[in-house]
Amino acid sequence: MSRLSHWLRRCGGAAALCCVAVSTFGPVRAPAAADVSLRSGDLRVTVDPRTGGRITGLQLGGHQILTGPEVHADNFGSTFWLSPQSLWSWPPVAAHDSAPYTLLQQSQHSVQLQSASGAGARVVKGVRALGDNLLQLDYRIVTETAFAELAAWEITRVARSGLAFAPVSRSTVETVRGEMDFVLDEHDILWLPMNTGEPLTEGKVIANGSAGWLAYADGGYLYLKIYPRIRPQQMASGEGDIELYLSDKSPYLELEIQSAAQALQAGEQLNWRTHWLMAKIPSTVPVAAKSAALVEFVNAQLQRAGATIESGSQADIRPGPEINLSAGDGPSSH
Repeated sequence: MSRLSHWLRRCGGAAALCCVAVSTFGPVRAPAAADVSLRSGDLRVTVDPRTGGRITGLQLGGHQILTGPEVHADNFGSTFWLSPQSLWSWPPVAAHDSAPYTLLQQSQHSVQLQSASGAGARVVKGVRALGDNLLQLDYRIVTETAFAELAAWEITRVARSGLAFAPVSRSTVETVRGEMDFVLDEHDILWLPMNTGEPLTEGKVIANGSAGWLAYADGGYLYLKIYPRIRPQQMASGEGDIELYLSDKSPYLELEIQSAAQALQAGEQLNWRTHWLMAKIPSTVPVAAKSAALVEFVNAQLQRAGATIESGSQADIRPGPEINLSAGDGPSSH
């Protein structure tokens, strides 16, 4: 077992519960008036504090992996919501999704931002460039009211082309909206192939990820989300820790991952860490459903990133001691 696989198994839900109430995080500044740019190796990242603290740019070799407002005026870049969606229905909570964030800290390699209050919680985001085309993303939900069930939810929009894929628990795969033309192979890997120019149909599939990663390949590049594994029974009601959504209005795909759900009292915090990795796919690796070589390439990237991720498995924006949860292996309206 690789060091990364061991970490993913050990951390399980990896949403750490912190019972320390705080009012601010570091030196609070006025809302930023400009984008924040970071670099991780050859990877270039753009964060927009004015628009939900979203990551609006992710480029490697000049290839932009995220869709922008030219594809959809509201649904672009990478954002963050509270889960389950039944907490807020639709549209998303503006304070977390699209309203300006306050810039808390910024350095050459990292940025931390905080949202305003909304739906009984504030959100703190941290983005750190680790080098070697690897990013670390830290999310904190600070509750202002009690939640019977709450999970963290990362949503990233990419072009409706290429291929999305992830290892899943077969029994948890469910199409919850529209139709999704995915393939579930004999190794329990879910593949969603897409073609530019195909008719726009809406669909959403959810599942429990079995390996702690969700991948997207397009234009000769791999984009990989790495997150702590959770058990099926830890998923938020009506949700999956892996979700893929296709819009029938604009040509984009949402790559979504979630933390374990848990109950929190007012003043408690949910902390969750994910990692992003980008890599150029060798021309010898077929990018197609059921491509064993593509899965091997992903595994090689996970192995490469493992030591870096292992060395920083706890969130670094916490104000006090955290209690790690025990380890573990509503329909969308958009």
